[in-house]
Amino acid sequence: MRTQERFLDASAEEFARHGYAGANLQRISAQAGMTKGALYGHFPSKDALAAVFTSAFDAGWRELFRKVGDADPPLAILHRVTVGFVHRMHTDLRFRAGLRLVYEEASARDTAPQAVADLSAELTRLVAAAQDRAELAATHSPEVLGSTFLSLMLGMCYTAPTDASPAHSTRQVCQIWQLLEAGETAA
Repeated sequence: MRTQERFLDASAEEFARHGYAGANLQRISAQAGMTKGALYGHFPSKDALAAVFTSAFDAGWRELFRKVGDADPPLAILHRVTVGFVHRMHTDLRFRAGLRLVYEEASARDTAPQAVADLSAELTRLVAAAQDRAELAATHSPEVLGSTFLSLMLGMCYTAPTDASPAHSTRQVCQIWQLLEAGETAA
C-alpha cells in the first residue's frame, strides 16, 4: 500500500507538471525511489495510472458538493463550493493532476471534458436556484453565471503565482465573492 501511495504521489507531481504526453514513467519511478518494474507491478500502463487521477478528480468535485449539502440557501452553497474547489486545487496535487489530465484527454478527442461539463451543470443549477429565491438578480442567464463561476474556479487555479499559499487563492476568491455580494446589494 505504501509503495502504491509513493507511486501515486510521484505520478501526481509528474502529471500536474508535464501533462500526460510529457509525463515519464522512469522519472516517476525515480521520484518514488522504486524501479519501473515495480511501477508496472502496481499500474499496468501509463493510461491506468492517469485514470486513477481523472477518476479522483471527478469523485473529488462531486464529494465537495455532497459535503456542503443542500440544506443551506443556494447562494451559500455556491460560495462554499467555489472556495472549496479552489482550496482543493491548491492543496491536493492529485486533484490538480486529475483536472489537467481530464482536459488533455478531452482535447485529444476534440470534446469538452465530461467531468467539467457536469460541474458546470451543477453550478448552473445552483445559480438558477439562487435566482429563484431572489438571492441573485436574474439579469443574466444561469448558464452565463454558471460559466462565470466555473471560470473563476479554474482561473484561480491556473493564474495564482506558483509560490502562493492555498490561503492566498482562497482569500482572493472570498474577495471576489464580497464584490459580487456588494454588487447584488447595490442592484
